[in-house]
Amino acid sequence: MTYIYTIASLNINGIANDTRIRMLEEFLWTNVIDIAMLQEVTGPQLDSVCRYTKHVNIGTERRGTAILARDGLILTDVRCLPSGRGIA
Repeated sequence: MTYIYTIASLNINGIANDTRIRMLEEFLWTNVIDIAMLQEVTGPQLDSVCRYTKHVNIGTERRGTAILARDGLILTDVRCLPSGRGIA
């Protein structure tokens, strides 16, 4: 069986205010993104993003990466670099 997923890679530059979080959610939902790979994540701001499972890797310099997977998609064996610069 063939599966087709929509994947996005975004530099969110540490977004923290609610308006920009809502813009991210709207982008994900409007474009039916299944998996989003994010750079420049700075903290727990992604906790409020609905309908996605979050895998966040914040490094020693308070910046990091994250993967958001649409609810229902299961990511296994997620691995993180200690620096926060990579997640797979």
